[in-house]
Formats: sequence, C-alpha cells, structure tokens
Amino acid sequence: MFARAYSTKSCAVSCRSDVAAWGIRLLCALVLLIVTTCVRANTVVILTPSQGLGYEELIDPLREDILRNPGLKVQILASNSGTAPGALRLPDDTVLIVTVGLQAAQSLLALVDMRMPVLSVLLPRSSFEAISNTSRSSRKHSAIFIDQPPNRQLDLLRSVMPLARTIGLVFGPGTQQDIPAYKMLTANRGLSLVAERAERETELYPVLQSVLRSSDVLLAIPDTSIVNASTSQNLLLTSFRFRVPVIGYSASYVRAGALAAVYSTPRQIGVEAGPVVRQFLRSGNLPAARYPRSFTVTVNRQMADSLGLIVPEDAAIVQRLQQLEGIE
Repeated sequence: MFARAYSTKSCAVSCRSDVAAWGIRLLCALVLLIVTTCVRANTVVILTPSQGLGYEELIDPLREDILRNPGLKVQILASNSGTAPGALRLPDDTVLIVTVGLQAAQSLLALVDMRMPVLSVLLPRSSFEAISNTSRSSRKHSAIFIDQPPNRQLDLLRSVMPLARTIGLVFGPGTQQDIPAYKMLTANRGLSLVAERAERETELYPVLQSVLRSSDVLLAIPDTSIVNASTSQNLLLTSFRFRVPVIGYSASYVRAGALAAVYSTPRQIGVEAGPVVRQFLRSGNLPAARYPRSFTVTVNRQMADSLGLIVPEDAAIVQRLQQLEGIE
C-alpha cells in the first residue's frame, strides 16, 4: 500500500514536471515568435518630395544597404508640399524615417507623430537647425547635411588659388551664424575675409559689388534667402565683370562659370546614410547631425587656364583635402 501511494505521488510530481517543462517550452516558443515577428516587421520609410523621382542616385545605395539586414523592409513614400496633415500613411511597423531634401523634412513636421526617429539628408545645415528649433517634441532627429564644412571650402580655395589673400563672402540670415567660423579659419590660414550681409535677394547685387571691389576671390556659400539657384547667374556675371573668380558649391556652378567647387553627390550621401541607419537599428540611437565625409571636387579647367593658374587634378585635390581632415 505504501508503495502504491508512493508511486501515485511520484507520478503526480512527474506529471507536474512535464507540464512545467511543456509550459516553459511554449513560453520560449512564443517569445521567439514575438522577437522574430518584430525583427521581420521593421520598416525604414524613405520620404521624398515626389516618389523618389530624381533621387534614385541617393535612394538606391541606401536601400541596398538596409536590405542586407534580414527582416528589414524599405518603403518609399512621397510627401508633396500640398499634402494635407494626416494624409501621409506610414506602415504600422515603421522604425525610422529618412527624409530626402528640405521639402520632405519640412512636410514631415505636420504629417506624422513627432516622436518618430528621423534621419534627414540632402538639406542645408541652417535649414536643419531651423526645423529642429521649431520642433517642440523630444523626437530623435539627425542629419547628413548637403553643404560642406567651412574648412573644406577654404582648403579647396587655397588649392586652386594659392596666391589669393583676400576672400570675399556675401551672407544672409541663414548663414550669419557661420561668419565667426569663417573669420577664424581664414585668419588661421593667413588670409583676410571681407564679409557683408544682404537681408534679401534684392540686396544681393549692391552688397556683392561692394565685396568684389576688395577681394581676390569670392567664396559662394549657399543661403536659401540670398545665394541660391535663382541668384547664381547674377552672382557669376557680376563676379566676371569684376574679374574675380568664384569658388562655388555644386557642379552646376562650375559649369556656369565658377572656378571650382567642392560638393557631395546624392550617391555619396546615400552611401553614407546606410551605416547611420544600421547604427540606429543596432543601438536605438542616432548620431549627431554632421557634414558629409565623402565629397567631390570639380575644377573649371578653361577658367583656370584663362587666369593663368596651374591647378592639380581633381582627384589629387580630393586626396589632399582628405589628408588635411584626417579622412581615410
């Protein structure tokens, strides 16, 4: 009888153990299922002004980089300037938004939950800071700017015009905060800076004339309200009349008559954005906003010849600037 009772008790304990083990296995399976589902559900949204048209050079390398991570998805959405608030429908499993261009970044403020992490690319630093300052949320927001750091622009200038001593610069409301940095950097290089402010496009011409009268070379820095695509022709023509070379900030500037420019192509920024996205997915944190590390130099050889300048090849200038910045 004692043996029978012991056997019954042992059986009960064994059954409870089996149930417990089965419960643990079931719990582990459920946890694994949830984790796997979450990983496979992560979507990175790339937000463009017009369904990515004209931005393929940036989007393609970024999308390829993201899709190398198992379980991740990419969705490209358009955010036109006339889109009504709330009209943009994000996937429920959106983990990060990458905005391309200034318009997409501005539109995002009124279209989606401000707590969503955002990486903005292909926009000026001044515009990013204005957007960040007007945002009242604690959203994670970082950027890779389209414009170049002042030291890189000045190093290019010295590479193509080593004898220039006085640098002209016209700035507006969007770039006023950069002037102390330009003054310090030009002084450190033994150069003088002639910088004057224009409040609006209509003031550009008289201010530009004043600066050009005492400058060896004009450094054009992008300012959405003063030095922009609509004023570039006027700036270049006026500089040409004063016989003052221009250092621009895009390939189109060089084609239009600037002596040289340093800029980052959309593809270079797209390639740089990939590791930033991966870093966020690993850590949940976005790095600080920064200037692009990769860049291109273009020199107007015809203009250089007309000025009697012997300028190194574009690739050699890039290599030199990278060395000065400690970029491998």
